[in-house]
Amino acid sequence: QRAIDVLIEIRDFMRSNPEEIITLFIEDYVKVPQGLSRLFFEAGLNEFWFPVTRMPKYGVGDWPTVSNMIKRNQRLVVFTSKMNKEDSEGIAYQWTYVVENQ
Repeated sequence: QRAIDVLIEIRDFMRSNPEEIITLFIEDYVKVPQGLSRLFFEAGLNEFWFPVTRMPKYGVGDWPTVSNMIKRNQRLVVFTSKMNKEDSEGIAYQWTYVVENQ
């Protein structure tokens, strides 16, 4: 299945379920500059995008409440495995924001 088709399916789900929040962790192999963010934009998911600027880094600070995310319609949280995508595309580098237990 093509990535754009999956993202459109997610968009349709989010439009039909306005109180749902989705988190995506992407194992990122996209090499085209702005390619990953362009896919999300073309699928129409930017209307739900939770901005990286609102994420608490390294466990300092709090995430917004679910009700706040729903109210602002910022219900799609996306993380990438590539550190450089945060600055270049505005997609959160996963290890800046999450912790994995051993």
